[in-house]
Amino acid sequence: MLKRIPKSDISVRPFKAYKEWTRTTAGASLLIAQNGNYADTDTHLISEGHLSGSTYNKHSLYGQLRATFYNGREDNPIERFGIKTNTFTIITAAKERYISDNALVISLPQRCIGEGIKKKSVLLNDGSITYFDDGFGNLKGDGTDLEIDTINLDTNVLQFVDLTNVISSFQINSLNLENNTVNVTYQAQIYTLVLIKIDFENNVLEVESIPFLENIINYKGNVFYNQGLIVIESTGSFNQSTYTLNYKSTQTIYEHEYLLIVNEDEFNVSQNPSAVVEIGKETQRYITSDGKTMNVVTNPGTKYIRKKSILENGNVLDYRIGSDVKSSVSGGFEHYDLSGSVDSTGSFLSPFITTIGLYDDNCDLVAVAKLPQPIKSEPDIPVNFIVRFDT
Repeated sequence: MLKRIPKSDISVRPFKAYKEWTRTTAGASLLIAQNGNYADTDTHLISEGHLSGSTYNKHSLYGQLRATFYNGREDNPIERFGIKTNTFTIITAAKERYISDNALVISLPQRCIGEGIKKKSVLLNDGSITYFDDGFGNLKGDGTDLEIDTINLDTNVLQFVDLTNVISSFQINSLNLENNTVNVTYQAQIYTLVLIKIDFENNVLEVESIPFLENIINYKGNVFYNQGLIVIESTGSFNQSTYTLNYKSTQTIYEHEYLLIVNEDEFNVSQNPSAVVEIGKETQRYITSDGKTMNVVTNPGTKYIRKKSILENGNVLDYRIGSDVKSSVSGGFEHYDLSGSVDSTGSFLSPFITTIGLYDDNCDLVAVAKLPQPIKSEPDIPVNFIVRFDT
């Protein structure tokens, strides 16, 4: 017994599923990209990184990165690759993406990222610094390092070098070592920065964040979610020998829901052969070439539920079968109410539904649902089923 399901009773809902991954030094390919002439046979082929001794062209890798992701078209939503902040703002002279003459590339295999790396899920620790992504493809550190160029103690002006090798400056108004805060003025605006450390020997001032230079100084690289690439700006500031990478991969799962409505007059006919009578069925016997005898149905006839019927000419056809409801009553579907009043737990001639099969347009079975307990198909009330599965 088959029934077509209306499209209005079919629902397909997508939802994102995430899997958390932890990769160590030996668990991901760490490549070196360096600007240079890839025709230079003495320096372009190297086996550094974690490729089990395989050689690759670090200059060619740099050229591929620059041409694909750092080509100056980051502000063009049609031509760019990767994510960019929704403000499309260029702060000072630097863009959100910047690559110097060398970089480290962590390449994750496709099977470990699915449809892509989940935004804001990247945590990279090299033993001293923890890097994280901001959800817009920027890799940032847990502290902000400023390379100090000069300090004028008379005017309290600090000059520093940003990633684009442009010397900028801000004025230090006050330094509170008790609260670990630095009050500065940058472009006529006053900011209070949380101090982490001051290292005059190495000319480093580290604070938690610098709001007015967030996209420049705190920048450590980029995360390209769909491609599974993590680009770390500058090879010298990252410990290549030991690091731990945590992230989440993304996969879309579709939840299929089918509403199956069994009306009162549907699927309530017994499949028991003893409850059905065949009228007009004809067979013919054949003898095959190898001497075997076969009965072939030449006319399938018509199947009727065993019951008492009165034809138009007044003749009575009684196809009812005996029943244990009462010894004096013969049982047919017209005696359903009587059977229910005597034997409320029996199925009589109504079937119990135990299994639901879903078929495609070619009548191929594509899914099977098993009910936890048999459900009786009543001839006087409808029954609804909901089948759910994920793909």
